[in-house]
Amino acid sequence: MGGTALLVIFARGVGILWSFNPEFVHPGFRAALVSGCMYFYALLVYMPRIMIWGLVIPQVLSWIFVAALLYVCALLLAKTTSGTLIQRIVLALISLYCSGRVIMFFSPALLHDMASGYFTMIFAGLLGGVYGFCLFPRVRSESPHTSPMLLRHWIIAGAWILLFSANLGRTEYQLSKIRSIKDPQLQLHFVKWTPAKGDVREEPIGKFESGNRYLTDLEIEQLRAAGLTGILQRWGHTGNDSPAPLGVCRFVIVMSRPVQETVDLPKPAAGDILYLQTEQGWKVFPPSAPTVSRTVRLTFSGPEPHLNMPSTRYSIDIGLGHLADIPFINSAFSWLPNEFQAPIPSFPNAPSASSVSP
Repeated sequence: MGGTALLVIFARGVGILWSFNPEFVHPGFRAALVSGCMYFYALLVYMPRIMIWGLVIPQVLSWIFVAALLYVCALLLAKTTSGTLIQRIVLALISLYCSGRVIMFFSPALLHDMASGYFTMIFAGLLGGVYGFCLFPRVRSESPHTSPMLLRHWIIAGAWILLFSANLGRTEYQLSKIRSIKDPQLQLHFVKWTPAKGDVREEPIGKFESGNRYLTDLEIEQLRAAGLTGILQRWGHTGNDSPAPLGVCRFVIVMSRPVQETVDLPKPAAGDILYLQTEQGWKVFPPSAPTVSRTVRLTFSGPEPHLNMPSTRYSIDIGLGHLADIPFINSAFSWLPNEFQAPIPSFPNAPSASSVSP
């Protein structure tokens, strides 16, 4: 499994594995190596509690199970009377199949598409076959009363248990802090505004979303009451498209152009909330919405080695503060060059909504 990870990292680093997403560019060998190693480490050790029992433990146990299965198969084959070469080939085929199958469910290498998945499966199968072919003579030469676990195996297992336990304790401490705050969960919606005549209205981005509406009637009415005109188009969201479940608050952010400075928008204490970017600052709807000190943070990110388009990213303070570096997967908006000078709504004589300063 470790060899498969290293081969996939190397292949992605030299450009053999290429992403089909046009927004991504090749990161270079160093970035591929570091990200691959960190992803492998995360799968083994550094996962939040919700994933520890659901992913990490089954993953590690699956690798141990396959290793034990191959060892048992080698012991059984050693008792047969067929030639040694045939036994080694049989064990190699069993190992090839098991390695190729298990890698598709618990991969130690970050995959971006199905092509990478099949490529990883080929690597795992080839290495598994070599492992099985070389395993048989070793097992045959060992005493059946000797433990296959050597000192180095116990050291590795002990180090993993230590790291895993430390991460579990840290995760439980963080969860206790989050539970003590009792902030409502948020369902974020990212909406772009463009000027147009007539009352403000929502329109789909493309023909495939024709008829879909994501803003509520109350949100549209609040914006109309404030005098807003133009077109609203939902750009993205967190969670699924179903209405927010009980206890989850809608958090709608309406923007028309990127801003370079960091913006902190207070989270609601209860109920839905909408923030609108205007010439006079960020307007809050409804104006009397109760908020807490923790915020949703918006930061601007220009083009970088992994992402061609500039974007506005978001971070939610759930009681642990904001991330120092917000990852590109937390992208609320991406921006075209002409949108940097896009007009912004203006309400010079409309005190109907409170303001939030960046």
